Amino acid sequence: MRGMLDFTLEQLRVDQAAFYSHLGDHQKALEYLKESLAIISESDDRDDAEVAVICLSLGGELYHVGRYTEAEECLEGGHSILNGLGKGTTHHIFLPSLTMVKFSLSKTQEAHSHLLQCIQSFERLRNLIKTNEHFSISLLEREQLYKHFSVELFHAGSPHEALSAEELGRARALEDLIAAKYPDGVKNISLISADLQSLCRIGKLINRETNCTYLYLSYYERRVRVAILKPGGDTYFSKEEEVDIPTLMAEDVVDLDDLFNKTFRSFGVLPRELCEDRSLDDIDKHDDSLALFRGDETEDTDRELCEDRSLDDIDKHDDSLAQRNETEDTDRYLQMFYKLIIAPVANLLTGPEVIIVPERSMYRVPFAALREETGKKFLTENLRIRIAPSLMTLKLIQDSPPNYHSQTGALIVGDPVVGEVLYRGARKNITELPCARKEAEMVGQLMGVEPLIGERATKQAVLDGIDKASLIHIAAHGNAERGQIALAPNRTTEGTGFPKEEDYLLTMEDISQVQLRAKLVVLSCCHSGKGQIGYEGVVGIARAFLGSGARSVLVAGWALEDRATEQLMNQFYKHLAGGESASESLHQAMKWMRNNRFTKVSQWAPFMLIGDDVKIDFKGEAKKTPPAKD
Repeated sequence: MRGMLDFTLEQLRVDQAAFYSHLGDHQKALEYLKESLAIISESDDRDDAEVAVICLSLGGELYHVGRYTEAEECLEGGHSILNGLGKGTTHHIFLPSLTMVKFSLSKTQEAHSHLLQCIQSFERLRNLIKTNEHFSISLLEREQLYKHFSVELFHAGSPHEALSAEELGRARALEDLIAAKYPDGVKNISLISADLQSLCRIGKLINRETNCTYLYLSYYERRVRVAILKPGGDTYFSKEEEVDIPTLMAEDVVDLDDLFNKTFRSFGVLPRELCEDRSLDDIDKHDDSLALFRGDETEDTDRELCEDRSLDDIDKHDDSLAQRNETEDTDRYLQMFYKLIIAPVANLLTGPEVIIVPERSMYRVPFAALREETGKKFLTENLRIRIAPSLMTLKLIQDSPPNYHSQTGALIVGDPVVGEVLYRGARKNITELPCARKEAEMVGQLMGVEPLIGERATKQAVLDGIDKASLIHIAAHGNAERGQIALAPNRTTEGTGFPKEEDYLLTMEDISQVQLRAKLVVLSCCHSGKGQIGYEGVVGIARAFLGSGARSVLVAGWALEDRATEQLMNQFYKHLAGGESASESLHQAMKWMRNNRFTKVSQWAPFMLIGDDVKIDFKGEAKKTPPAKD
């Protein structure tokens, strides 16, 4: 009877400790854990395994209140108990806490040893499921092992190790996807190993691109930190800054995730008279008076000029910010994020190119348009901007065999005739996109390629030709959640009813089944850079293209105006056909837009280049796109 009572009291104290620890009252949590440990230690049927688990919690609370020596003794005691019970296989549960305590006590060698054991244990589990990206990403999300280590290592005064841990976490699942695409005969790429020497290999990547500065961004809760990596130079780490969110936003914003998400969410809302909205939103239901991007320079309001590239019901979006004027509030936001992210390291961002490695919801920030508080200069005026999911995955892409990616050939898709289909369980008529058609014809003419247009732009035709092209360009409707693309439905048997999503929607899963050889993929669709925000960044169709072997992907962060997009793409391809790289071509296109009346951020800054910088051979022999199959 006493044993049962002891167990009940002990468990009650443990639960109370967990409650106070969650509230941040670590001193109160300590009191309850000590009581719990005393109860179970005096019990007639003491369970040593339970003692060890309580020691783990107690050591963690002691660490939080700065009593590192006591924490070390408590954790090592619990660790020893498990080993003595023959439970060595579970000893890894103590390693994260022991790692942080050792760093805090300046026992660096022991801390490194524990950290490596932690990572190796995690990697063994990850390797069991790495062929399944869903579970691999879920594991990262659930454990957040590397993020936890990164934060704690930075606080313990080990910023280089913190950066290594952060990199290992960001690169894992996408690395598996990329590496799996290379055939056995050409797998001479240097795969990433899970250890703290990763920065040595990263250094080789950095030194390879001598004209680039790497801007590495990290945040958690309300704190943000920035690292600058330069070729042949030292890594600079900014001080960790706590953001005073209430002074920045009038809304109820909890943390930085909230701030990044809510500030720019209305960039997806376009006025009807300006849009060939290439998203799958139902613009017809949208009140134009809420549109953020109502441009003064465009006078045409003819409905014939308007195209709806949206699949989703825009009424479902939170448009509380959309009533604000872009030239006022948007500029304030751009200056706010410049001050938060760029200003602390602005003097270190020497050109001509900056490769930005964002984290999670930071992908929503239009980095090219971040603006100084004085001088009114945008970040991209003097610097080319490129995005990388992680330094390691960028290195993996660049280490691919020289002859792996196609040097010639193009797949150009524009204005697929989708028509009436079933979308999310309901009938939907997806309209035509004349401006997207013109865009595809322009690119096709430059490349000497016959584009897939209208009814020929079927999902099957795209999948048949997508693995052979050096350049892939798709101008079509896009989905605001994961960037899925609406194509002409595959031809099916008569009388089967309206086409279903699998008949016409190009998804992440479809792309993951293809082994791409493309040097550049241009997704001129609304929201093609969107996706679910996770620890590894944006999980959407752009990431799927990278994971399937594409070297570089150009994607849109929000809905696109037809006239602005047409002009931007004209300028982009003009420079690309002239022999300039994709990064330089985008840079020059945005510059031209700002100087030619397309001055709103929504018009000139929707696209971002993710991955490697590439050049496309426009002088090779013309290669016809494979015709659509009957």
